Amino acid sequence: MRSERIVGLTLLSLLCSACEIEKVSIPRTDSRVALHAVLSATAPSQVMLLERTRTGSVAVVGSPFDAPDPIFTDAGITESNAFVRLVTPDGRTLIGLEDSAVRSDGKGFGVYRIDLPGSALVRGGTYKLLVQTLAGENLSAETSVPGGATADDAVSLTFDRSRDTALVEWPAAAGARSYFVRVETPFGPRAFFTDSTRVRLPGDLRNVDTDALRHVFIPGFPQAVTVSAVDSNYYDWYRSHNDAISGAGLVNRVQGGLGVFGSLVRLRYEQLTVVAPQSGPAAGTFVPVGSAQELSVSPYLQLQLYVESPAARSDQADALSGRSQRRVGFGDPGCAVCGILGTTRNGRIELALLRGWSATDTMEVFTGEIRGDTIVGSYRGLGGVAHFVKQQ
Repeated sequence: MRSERIVGLTLLSLLCSACEIEKVSIPRTDSRVALHAVLSATAPSQVMLLERTRTGSVAVVGSPFDAPDPIFTDAGITESNAFVRLVTPDGRTLIGLEDSAVRSDGKGFGVYRIDLPGSALVRGGTYKLLVQTLAGENLSAETSVPGGATADDAVSLTFDRSRDTALVEWPAAAGARSYFVRVETPFGPRAFFTDSTRVRLPGDLRNVDTDALRHVFIPGFPQAVTVSAVDSNYYDWYRSHNDAISGAGLVNRVQGGLGVFGSLVRLRYEQLTVVAPQSGPAAGTFVPVGSAQELSVSPYLQLQLYVESPAARSDQADALSGRSQRRVGFGDPGCAVCGILGTTRNGRIELALLRGWSATDTMEVFTGEIRGDTIVGSYRGLGGVAHFVKQQ
């Protein structure tokens, strides 16, 4: 028995040692300067983002994203106090100023702005970008601006997702490597390149750029559809990616660094107001009811709801979407009309009342019950009981 225990312990020891994973030290890579700059023919000025690639040597803590401070609030490592120059086709040199140096709130580290309106860009002209960091690193890149007439103002259209198909057409643009089609959605854009000068976007189109394969068109939301002529730098950078298996990598044409310096011309701009039939107890236009005092302080004046996607199984909830009309007080910078996303199941309803039109930015949450033509519930943050009645 004693010898058997010794043999058993020996085998156990061998098995444990065999399960140990070999530890391999991965050398730390050197940080590189990365830039992102795209000359836009419809922008009031030209903007360049400059940052450092991550190596693990700096602890990065991200805060809520803030558009005026895109690098810092997106957990990036900003590259400040660089000397940025843009050389125009006629030989003039324009200087880029860092936003953080001129903004009163100090935001915009690593964001450099060049005072050159898009309307002044020379079509077919070649622009050269030169960057020198405080450490003496030098970056350079060139882009040639495509031709084509700019779409400055949006064409507003109502789009019924249940029956409509958006047919978007545009004229060919000289010097364009490809055309970039982009549809804004609350869950992130659906974007793709095409060599054609027309696309068909059916109402039931799915967004392959999102994990859940959501619908592209969401009832109740305003959604912009844009088509831009782009140069080779823009096209190659955004169509490529790093692949650890094949060894293929990003197509980078920035000398001395990493990133893209491209150009685009927006040729088509449509603003779709997406709608759909409103059927079912949770769908419709709801308004608050109550005493004069209650109505005078109601934070939301109207809820317009759609069944965005019916449940596939009985144990799942229907997905809701829509828009709210919000009471906006003096000095309130928030939206007066905002998006809604939510769910309903077995008479229960939960609504995420958005701060704008992005699914990632919730202002308030409303939970309640559907009782006939009335929704009764409360706000998570504001509290209190609210009643909404469906308008006939």
